Amino acid sequence: MSSIASILEGLNHEQQQVVQAREGAFLVVAGAGTGKTTALTRRAAALIKEGVPASNILLLTFTRASAAEMISRAKKLVPEAVDISGGTFHSIAQRLVKENASVFRLPERPTILDPSDTIDVFRKIAKSHGRKGGDNTPTPGMLSKVHSFAVNTRRDLDDVVWDKWEEFGHAMDFFTKCIADYKEYKRDRAMFDFDDLLLAWDRMLDHPAIGKAIRERFPYVQVDEYQDCNALNVSIVTKLGGDNPNVAAVGDPAQAIYGFRGTAPGTMFAFLERWPQAKQIFLTINYRSTPDILSVGNAVDRSMRERFPRELKSMSKGSSEEPLFVTVADEEQEAIYVADKVLENKSDGIALAEQAVLVRSMNHARFIEGEFLSRKIPYRVMGGIKLEEAKHIKDFMCLARVAVNQHDEVAWLRVLTMADGIGDGGAQKVIDAIRSTPLAMGDPGPIIMKAGRNKGKDGRGEHQLRDILAAWQVLATPGPPVEKLEKALAHMDDVFQFRYPDDWKMRRRDIETISAMAAPHPDLDTFLTTLALDYKIDKSSEKSGPVTEQEDPITISTVHSAKGLEWDAVFFPTFTADHIPSRMANTEDEVEEEKRILYVAMTRPRKKLYVIRPTVTAAKGYFAQESRFQSSIVQYFDRIQIGQKRQPASFKLQEKDDYHIDMDW
Repeated sequence: MSSIASILEGLNHEQQQVVQAREGAFLVVAGAGTGKTTALTRRAAALIKEGVPASNILLLTFTRASAAEMISRAKKLVPEAVDISGGTFHSIAQRLVKENASVFRLPERPTILDPSDTIDVFRKIAKSHGRKGGDNTPTPGMLSKVHSFAVNTRRDLDDVVWDKWEEFGHAMDFFTKCIADYKEYKRDRAMFDFDDLLLAWDRMLDHPAIGKAIRERFPYVQVDEYQDCNALNVSIVTKLGGDNPNVAAVGDPAQAIYGFRGTAPGTMFAFLERWPQAKQIFLTINYRSTPDILSVGNAVDRSMRERFPRELKSMSKGSSEEPLFVTVADEEQEAIYVADKVLENKSDGIALAEQAVLVRSMNHARFIEGEFLSRKIPYRVMGGIKLEEAKHIKDFMCLARVAVNQHDEVAWLRVLTMADGIGDGGAQKVIDAIRSTPLAMGDPGPIIMKAGRNKGKDGRGEHQLRDILAAWQVLATPGPPVEKLEKALAHMDDVFQFRYPDDWKMRRRDIETISAMAAPHPDLDTFLTTLALDYKIDKSSEKSGPVTEQEDPITISTVHSAKGLEWDAVFFPTFTADHIPSRMANTEDEVEEEKRILYVAMTRPRKKLYVIRPTVTAAKGYFAQESRFQSSIVQYFDRIQIGQKRQPASFKLQEKDDYHIDMDW
């Protein structure tokens, strides 16, 4: 067994403070690259070593991968760490709701609506209230977005609409009616959306007896990326701590870049207001970036309105090279420069996979993508395709969902409309019949086939429904989930070949990959829940360059997708006024968030940082205004200029008295 001394070995004095922190509330302010994951992991291992049962430690994160990584690291120090109660806020909430369904008077398997299901339900409701495509009412996606924002920020609907989306202020009555109907729809069908899971957990903690039981179950709470908590997350953490909190929150206010989800750097400062006795621990020793690169990040941090007084110190042992601030003529010249430097770095020993191009929004990478394609530089666009965005996977998993829970109306609607000739109206009639006929709950086949008789061209829809029901029968039968999914997919081949004629073979591989993830799960229900809450397809965007088997590609990514990652060399192009800060940043709070986005970008590289500023936008020939952030960081760069800085020549003619033309229209 590892000793406490071995757990502390190799840590700096700041990290050791985190590991040795015990009773009470602790706020760990962890700068970029300061080893917060290591400190948090070892603290959990130390608690276990000192006798705390691993399952009594609640580790809350915002991604499944983060939780799995920390538990894996802790396991190497203390094998019992495998039993740490770790996961995302939503996954922990789902377990509490599912395993205590009787508390809410719910069926044993309550239906969980994922975000795309929610939009589908809002689409149906909005249509019932007279919404038509193209009219000036909120879209189903906007209804879902506004409702979720209000729930997670714990604000009134009208306050949220007028503050964030005042252009829809005229539609307040429409918002109110649609959201009221949405709540009723869920209540009538015992459905939970992702936000409801958190609300249920929060409500459980409010109950005197249930809240006490949960606090006793999890006497030690650790929260990673606390700056990304919204008001509902914070409420849960606060109630988990109670009057005698053993809560360790780790985060960095300078990396709070998810304002659109209701987060803010103030969350970190409010922790100290909530628990004034809380101890602050600063992690300031950076192991990632060279001193020259880190000076840029520190400069951005110092410019922020809300911040803790700190200065990150570099412990990088790599050779230090000054960051480059490169002025180029336009975006075409910028793309050429980036491609040249990428290949030069490769020649100098920095592999393509250790280089990245980071942008505030992907439309600012289009010239660089084109240059990479023309030079045959393999690249990938960062960001997995979310399950709700992969239609073929959603189709198949909805089939699995109705095999597990025949009350899942949203999934049935998608499954039935896969058949040729079955529309939303016809599918809804079948669903209503299934729900209202108890005998059908064992086998919906007769009802479905009656509705599908002679549907589709040449009876194709009827044949497809037979295939769908055959797959449903396989999935509804007890057995290992992977085996059932494989057999069901074979039954669905013809249906999907018709639905996705151009690329079904490629899409089939996606489904096979996702199905294989079911192997560790005891049953299909558990797998589907995990899939909905935690997974995304780990594949590149469709916009990818010529990747070869011999060479891993360079990454092109938004800053948001790059958070938590690092590379040897990072390029930040189009450092202009409408890119960073974004042209959509109109308030001071929004500009402050743009600073934090810049901070995240500037703290990703280990060895080389390039910021490129075109003077002209190639697409329109306009002079590109200087970013308002340039003055705060440019002194820390070595500045070079490529091409001629120029103002495009005007087409304006000198006005004279005889310059008049009458058009003969």
